[in-house]
Amino acid sequence: MDKNDIVIEQVKEFSEEVAEAISKFVVQLGDRYQPFTQDSLREIINSSESYLFIARHNTTKEIAGMIFEIIYRIPYTTKAYVEDLFIDEKFRKMGIATRLFQKAVDTAREHKAAYIDFTSKPYRVEGNSLYEKLGFKKRETNVYRLHL
Repeated sequence: MDKNDIVIEQVKEFSEEVAEAISKFVVQLGDRYQPFTQDSLREIINSSESYLFIARHNTTKEIAGMIFEIIYRIPYTTKAYVEDLFIDEKFRKMGIATRLFQKAVDTAREHKAAYIDFTSKPYRVEGNSLYEKLGFKKRETNVYRLHL
């Protein structure tokens, strides 16, 4: 397959096909994630701050990957946060992650975000290398989470 066969599109309308594809991706992320439902997709699409982009193969119409972005206002600026970049195994090494991330960057710029934040686990060596190649800098910060 050729990377030129991939189109990046924003999901703006509900489709069972997209909900099913994302559900399969989320399952592969591990058992700590809650199931992705059709209502989850509707909620994302209906939010003015959420942006879901998918990579689709032109010929087969398969969904090859996704990236989720939130762009929102905080007291002193507008910021973006990227979550859940995922590429289906059979479509990896085709530059799709780069194209999805570039779409997220372009969208953040269009909305005048000052910066984009995201996290990546240290053992994801290839991913971390990609982010640095794209110009992202590692931040010295602590990440905290409270499970509710």
